[in-house]
Amino acid sequence: MPVFTSQRVCVQFINMNNKKCIHKIKNNCDVSTTFIILCSQKSNKRGYKNIPLTVLDNKNFLIDEQIQTIRSSYPDSEIIIISGFEHDKLVSHIHSKKYKNIRIAENKYHKMSSALDCWIFGLNLALPQNTYIIHGDRLFNKSCISPSNNKQTHTIIHNEDKNNYDIGLLIDGGKLLNMSYGLPNVWSEILFINESDFDIARNLINDHVKRKFYNLESFINTLLNQITISVIKKKQDDIKTLKEL
Repeated sequence: MPVFTSQRVCVQFINMNNKKCIHKIKNNCDVSTTFIILCSQKSNKRGYKNIPLTVLDNKNFLIDEQIQTIRSSYPDSEIIIISGFEHDKLVSHIHSKKYKNIRIAENKYHKMSSALDCWIFGLNLALPQNTYIIHGDRLFNKSCISPSNNKQTHTIIHNEDKNNYDIGLLIDGGKLLNMSYGLPNVWSEILFINESDFDIARNLINDHVKRKFYNLESFINTLLNQITISVIKKKQDDIKTLKEL
């Protein structure tokens, strides 16, 4: 399993202004929420095989829809895009759009990387503040990232399907109890980590070898021993995957 270190991180800084901070000292910074979009893998769906550059029915690229949705509620937020497949095409596109406060980090080992590896990569690039982690093939609306929901760490379910073959969630009283394949509540693959829980989550995921968990669901289930994760229910129209588009 690849281990991401500082020597392996390739980061493109896009349209940075003098208010942008990339270190823990955040003097005069107006950024309070980070969005990590994980899109290093490729898709076999229509349009580009590059997930963020997948063409939607409205002829827009998926990444543009995601960025516009984020900016509509968080105009000054930082967005970190973890790219991999056809990285240069994505960089060229982001440059052409002149987006602000966006960093693109190339996962050069995306062919060998698991979802857990990508989470490790993303969390180690982020500052310890309110953070959304979003899998790159998600098309979501504003209600999925509402600032009103950000008082505590939470995740989202967007479908209740007893024949679910994706990762599902076991819930009790609005709290996450367990994550596993086959559970009826389909996981959105969106997680919000409150600033107060950020260091706990990052320290834990960086300790995955010692703690002997090697996949994403094991990490989340271990994290539940240290923090509470609430679950918000959304409609199927609020969030969709590429295979549902």
